[in-house]
Amino acid sequence: MEYEITWGGDPEDARVTTWGTATLEGLDAWVQEGLSDPHYRPGMHVLIDHRQLDWSNLSPANVHERIEHFARAAGRLDSARAAVVMRAPVDFGLARMEQAYIDLHPTLKIEIGVFLSIEDARDWLRERIAADASSLIS
Repeated sequence: MEYEITWGGDPEDARVTTWGTATLEGLDAWVQEGLSDPHYRPGMHVLIDHRQLDWSNLSPANVHERIEHFARAAGRLDSARAAVVMRAPVDFGLARMEQAYIDLHPTLKIEIGVFLSIEDARDWLRERIAADASSLIS
C-alpha cells in the first residue's frame, strides 16, 4: 500500500491519497505520518481519497484494530473531521462500519463522513466548515 499526504486544498486542510492493496500497517502509517507532521493541528478537515485502494484483504476484525489505533492517538486526533471517499459499495460498507465504531467510542472526538464521490465529500467538509464559522459568530 502506498499513500501521499498533501497539505492544503479547497476546502480540506490536508488530503491523503492511497493506492495499491490496503493493509493495517499502511493505513496506520499515513495516520502516524500525518499526526507527526508540523502542519497537523487538532480540528483539521481532511479529505481521504481511497478510490484507488483495494480493500479486499481487510475484514471487520481489522476495522476493530483500526479503532484501537485511533484510540491510542485520540489526544492528537481531537476534533478532526475526515471525509473518506471509497471506490465501491463493498468498501463503503467497511468504512461505514469504521465510522459507526468511531461514533460509539467514548474517547474519540473525531467526525467521519463516508462517500463514493469526491465532490460529495468536499461538500460535506464545506458544510462542516460553514457550521463551525456560524457557531463562532453566535
